[in-house]
Amino acid sequence: MKDVDTIFDTDTIRIVPAQVIRVFLERRCRALVGPHQQPDTAEQAAFSCKPAAFVFQKLEEDGTMGLFTKDIKTMNDLFVHQLQDIYYAEQQLTKALPKMAAKATDPQLKQGFLTHLEETRQHVARLEEVFKMHGVAAKAVDCPAIDGIIEEAEETAGEVADKAVLDAALINAAQAAEHYEIVRYGSLIAWAKQLGRNDCAAVLAKTLEEEKATDQKLTKLAESKVNLRAAS
Repeated sequence: MKDVDTIFDTDTIRIVPAQVIRVFLERRCRALVGPHQQPDTAEQAAFSCKPAAFVFQKLEEDGTMGLFTKDIKTMNDLFVHQLQDIYYAEQQLTKALPKMAAKATDPQLKQGFLTHLEETRQHVARLEEVFKMHGVAAKAVDCPAIDGIIEEAEETAGEVADKAVLDAALINAAQAAEHYEIVRYGSLIAWAKQLGRNDCAAVLAKTLEEEKATDQKLTKLAESKVNLRAAS
């Protein structure tokens, strides 16, 4: 499957990169089929070329359909749903960043992760402020995209023995999360303005600028020394 492929269904709202959803699908398949059942048994569809159809059907049956939703009918619904999505993502990153800092060996990278951890906690608080401003309860919905990014980062970190190479891998993982957030916050700001909520847009814009600044710092750190050390 190509990295640019997408899994799309006309009844769904979001299009998710296949490389992000793959880990989620495999995890769900294992949970649904069972750890000891082989791919060539009754649940072979779970491991066929069309795993999404099997998993989505099962998710609907067991009531855990959180990746896609049919409940989004208006721009306001979309705005609130994406607020919930990024709220979950930021909460997960507050758990992931301390682990990344602990694994980093470059002092500047380690401190960068810890600094962004404090920023991320502030991002969570800002989102709660936006929920309140918009008159809806603060609620998180599962975000398989950020779960996939974090899980891939943890798996990669466990496979890299060379500490210099590990630092480069950690920067890559952190930037994957930053790029996801930048896209989400950019869309939320545009939608907030369309809904006449310039007040919400202004709060979200503060976080967007911090996410962009963090991404730029990581790029500079990678290009100035971390990548060079990893390649030597």
